[in-house]
Amino acid sequence: MEKTMLDYIKDTPEVLNRIIDNSDQFTKQLVDLYQKNGYEGLYIIASGSSYNGSLIAIPFIKHVLNIDVKLSPPFTFENHEINYLGKMMPICISQSGCSTNILSVLNALKENGQKTVCIVGREDCDARNIADLTINWQVGEEKVGFVTKGVSSLACFLMCFAIELAKAMGKIDETKYQKMKGQLKKTQLIQPEMLANSIEVFENNKADFICPSRVILLSSGPGFGVVTEGALKIAETCCIDAFAYEAEEFLHGPIYPSKPEDLILIVTNGNDKASDRMINIAKALEDITSKVYVLTNDERIHKDHRFETSESTCQYTSVLYKLTCLQVIAYLMTENTNRYEPHDAIKRFKKANKVASKSRDNLYLDLQKVE
Repeated sequence: MEKTMLDYIKDTPEVLNRIIDNSDQFTKQLVDLYQKNGYEGLYIIASGSSYNGSLIAIPFIKHVLNIDVKLSPPFTFENHEINYLGKMMPICISQSGCSTNILSVLNALKENGQKTVCIVGREDCDARNIADLTINWQVGEEKVGFVTKGVSSLACFLMCFAIELAKAMGKIDETKYQKMKGQLKKTQLIQPEMLANSIEVFENNKADFICPSRVILLSSGPGFGVVTEGALKIAETCCIDAFAYEAEEFLHGPIYPSKPEDLILIVTNGNDKASDRMINIAKALEDITSKVYVLTNDERIHKDHRFETSESTCQYTSVLYKLTCLQVIAYLMTENTNRYEPHDAIKRFKKANKVASKSRDNLYLDLQKVE
């Protein structure tokens, strides 16, 4: 029997713990290259869930290394940003290693005389034929194209890279190094509880999650990458509109199409000023829709509408288990509604394949059955 998205979500702690335990080995080539070339920042080029996995990791990277980190989709980078790298290290990322936009960027970087690096999620991939250095981030097998453990493991790999680079550069000592790795390990002790709680909240409020008119996801800072990936997962699996906004920015215009049929999911970062504001926003949004759910331990949110865990980690690492919540919700919403069925127009579009996004066919299971 083929594995489902939920199976891969359940596999996540094993994968992430392996990355954390072997981070010095898995990231060594990347650390050595950064130091050898005297880079002064990172420029990450990625799309889809790889973009979001990077977005999730970037606040942690900045916090640990205190360097500038930029993130760009491949098409934008190649056509508009490639000449502004300066002393930043370009890192291309593609889980399949066969994304046509990433392959194009790698070729463009080589033409510009840049050292080309691609972080991939599989050994057999076309990026290896182009990049000077190809590094597997050790996600293992994931046959469902709506990737889950791939996003979590990429974010964890990039966080581990930041820790190893910080240690190599003398920015943190051994005590700080071990503490940071301990925090990453703790996230995966919490992850199963987050998974179980997400299922419980969904099952207790199933009617709210079935066929909303649209889904709005709100957060800020470290949590923004989580809701961005959550919106992507819900859109591509449920095939309904799902939008991620910075919580405060949502009030400045995007709120106007809102209606009682909307589902609103909010991810707080912990006990900071921003999270307190998001709780106030959540309570206010209840005047529009009763379908407001918040990932928080704050008791101002009714327990029935609260995704929570008994323990927590800091705002920069907690994203690794908070992402689980929205992955589970996307899976359960889809399994209980459209079963990955897109509009016939999308099926025609995909069958025509006029603008291929992958250099190989049949990389993932076709849950949408468009063939």
